[in-house]
Amino acid sequence: MKIKKLIVLFLILPFVFAKVNGQQIPEPNYHEGQCLVQLQNKNALDRLLTDYSAYGIYKSQTVSERFHIYLLEFDSRATTNRLMIKALKQEHGVVNVQNNHTLILRSLKEEDEIIPDDSLFNLQWALKNTGQNGGKPGADIDATDAWEITTGGLTALGDTIVVAIVDGGSDIYHEDLSFWKNRAEIPNNNIDDDSNGYVDDYDGWNAYDHNGTIPFNNHGTHVGGIAAAIGNNGIGVSGVNWNAKILPVAGSSTSEATVVEALSYVYVVRETYDQTNGQKGAFVVADNCSFGVDKGQPEDYPIWEAMYDSLGKLGVLSCAATANRAWDIDSVGDVPTAFTTDYMIAVTNTTNLDKLYSFAGWGDTTIDLGAPGKLILSTLIGNKYGYKSGTSMATPQVTGAVALMMGAADSGFVAGYKNNPADAALQIKNYILEGVDTLPTLEGKTVSGGRLNVFNSINLLLDAPSLSTDKDSIYVELPMNSTISDYLIISNTGGDTIFYSIAVDNDPEWLSVSPVGGVLPSQQADTVFLTFDSNNQDTGVYETALSISGDNIVTRTIPVKMFVYNNVGVDDHVGRDQKITVYPNPFHSFVTINIVGDLKGDLSIDIYDQTGKRVYNKSIVLGAEKSRFIWTGTHPGFYYYRISVNGNVLKTGKLIRF
Repeated sequence: MKIKKLIVLFLILPFVFAKVNGQQIPEPNYHEGQCLVQLQNKNALDRLLTDYSAYGIYKSQTVSERFHIYLLEFDSRATTNRLMIKALKQEHGVVNVQNNHTLILRSLKEEDEIIPDDSLFNLQWALKNTGQNGGKPGADIDATDAWEITTGGLTALGDTIVVAIVDGGSDIYHEDLSFWKNRAEIPNNNIDDDSNGYVDDYDGWNAYDHNGTIPFNNHGTHVGGIAAAIGNNGIGVSGVNWNAKILPVAGSSTSEATVVEALSYVYVVRETYDQTNGQKGAFVVADNCSFGVDKGQPEDYPIWEAMYDSLGKLGVLSCAATANRAWDIDSVGDVPTAFTTDYMIAVTNTTNLDKLYSFAGWGDTTIDLGAPGKLILSTLIGNKYGYKSGTSMATPQVTGAVALMMGAADSGFVAGYKNNPADAALQIKNYILEGVDTLPTLEGKTVSGGRLNVFNSINLLLDAPSLSTDKDSIYVELPMNSTISDYLIISNTGGDTIFYSIAVDNDPEWLSVSPVGGVLPSQQADTVFLTFDSNNQDTGVYETALSISGDNIVTRTIPVKMFVYNNVGVDDHVGRDQKITVYPNPFHSFVTINIVGDLKGDLSIDIYDQTGKRVYNKSIVLGAEKSRFIWTGTHPGFYYYRISVNGNVLKTGKLIRF
């Protein structure tokens, strides 16, 4: 060991001298004299520190106790990062080793901002505050910087992003607003064409009158424009998200039943989208509730709060406006913003001077953040525009930000969102709260201590690790008393390192996985090997699932299925002058089974589907020289057949119907 270390030192001396003599060396994108190492166990650390002590190596930080990841520092004058990493990779007990890379902030220069050509944009201080009307320059949500990354509309996987505006109604004919339409519904025919439980909901739903006629309402029109007015179209204003569709739901009533009906409709529309793979319904990512009950006590409204939980499980974040009163919501209560559901974002109102508005609620455990809400210019009925103030105007800033973040997310995050929408929704919420600009008047009065900054939040999302896999499920088939291997490639398409672990549901004895955890730097991949063992297992289907999890990533669940079959008598030729043929295979209309020879006795032909269920049986007494059988199949897929005579299995195999 000591000899090997001396050789490493000798090899790097030319590099050291070359550097001293002025050779031009590119600036590294990592910290010299540092490396990140993941070990099999903590004992390996002590051995490494002893063996490499000649290089002044020491542990400067425990990065992850759970995964045995440490930041090591060494004398960069004695060796280089490359050679140290090369040496450590050869050491027993080292799982991974890499440079400790440097990062940069993805800030934009002033000239890089995207300024839309909407005629009234210069008055929208919440999106770009230049000091107009006596405001404070920069007291905005940094929308123009965010638009350099995305202006919304579609996800990376092609889903049309929709925000549900639960309010008094809307002007669905406004030229500066783009509304979702239920294309699976024929309007005004009094028939529930898409079978979603709502008749004629082509434009959305009216929970007041229980029909699809959306009432005109200035408040709802104004709120919808803040979140998603069409941007850069040469007229009017711009929404936080330029291209998201608005789903209008009339339901901001004094009757809680109306509110629950409205939220239930949002749930059904999103659930339908998921269940039909986007053929019906809408990809709703957030709903906006700019209404509530002053001093309402959450324990009295369990059904309303449960609706937010249910929506959250689908990946829908609910954005709620707090009271327009100078109250401590922690003390006096409020509905819905004092709800404890994780899937709601409670919003208060800030001014163009970046201060908490004098008539707005706060609460350091109930109110998540502030957003611009004083004198906000937006859409009104009849292709008009006007100013409104209140937490009602602050909340759709956040709703639009959620939609914009979904437009910015890469394909890996969107795939993870679809695989585990609840976790992904909470990640988006966390990025919104972590990305705020802190304000003195909000610190100690809100959970985040700050005002919405959508540009910061998008950067947190883009810089975060993003786990993806090359397979959505794993299926293998093998005969009894045998083993087979398969693999799964997991990749990190995000900007930060993933420290992941893999768990197998119920830890079945027939499946082993290696490795069960690791470190994935940005834009790198690991191969996970799976070994299936059918020894001591009966024929049939075995199922489990892999769960890949880690900090700041959406947990990825991979269903795993193993089919075990009996492989006795696979030879076509079962005896002298005897032959069994099964053709064509694969087949489309029917498969023919021919038995040629002098076989006699009780013949049984059994066919099973992938779950092990028998779908066909033919039992006769063989006596003729040749017998012929035809099976048409039930539906496309894989099947397994077994042919027996007098209880002896003569042939088994797989059938494919396409």
